[in-house]
Amino acid sequence: MISTTTSNKIKNLILFVAGILIIVIIISLIGLIKDNSIVFPSVLDITNTFFSLLGKGETYKYIGITLLDFIIALICSSILGLGFGILSGFNDVSRGILRPFMIVFRSMPMVIIIVIIMLTIPNDNYRYVPIVSTAIALIPILYEAVSEGIRRIDSTYNDVWRLNSKLSLKVIFNVHLPLISGYLKQALITAIGLGIKMIVTTEFIAGVRNTMGTAIFNSKTLVEYKEIYAYALILIILVVLVELLPSLIVFVVRRLKNKSKKNVQLS
Repeated sequence: MISTTTSNKIKNLILFVAGILIIVIIISLIGLIKDNSIVFPSVLDITNTFFSLLGKGETYKYIGITLLDFIIALICSSILGLGFGILSGFNDVSRGILRPFMIVFRSMPMVIIIVIIMLTIPNDNYRYVPIVSTAIALIPILYEAVSEGIRRIDSTYNDVWRLNSKLSLKVIFNVHLPLISGYLKQALITAIGLGIKMIVTTEFIAGVRNTMGTAIFNSKTLVEYKEIYAYALILIILVVLVELLPSLIVFVVRRLKNKSKKNVQLS
């Protein structure tokens, strides 16, 4: 008999495939209505171009550089978001001081942030514009998750750790962060999807060479719209694969914690 979990996974996979088919049908219908095979190429042309791009070494070079920039931006934003979120979660004064910064980062159009960074950084260092702008965009997401998560922890847990020990990094990482792992996981999933889009958009605007953003820009310049759709498909697959990382990280952390608990019990 198929378990409920397996049944739900099969159902979700079927729905996901159905969604992809609907997107394919919509693109095909738009192409037929507009009767413009250049701007709206057929699904077959997009598919052929997709596999053609996957057969080129430079495509993986573009993906690698873009992915590396994203990872650096995610690490930087995670460290800052986590640190500021912890301060805000435990201290009202820090929360009051940090709130205006987070409102600015969250509310200001990213195009303006990108332009400001480009005006601040010398032309020969535009290579770092995608990393800086993306990190700024992701900080509020991770900050809010940590700050609100800590503030919503059941007061019973707080009373227990106050009775047994003082607040320290060890308490924060062993008690508080595991309790808000759900908030962190959802924030990471959101940050991954937004982050990759931000990286590619900034690369497109700043003209950073050998990246997915400039590859898309070159395809636009050469009126190769089927390549743009193919690159979009590559990015979608990339986002889906990277979004699996938070679940994998949580799984590994839980396994390591369970293993350490068993070792302690055996000893």
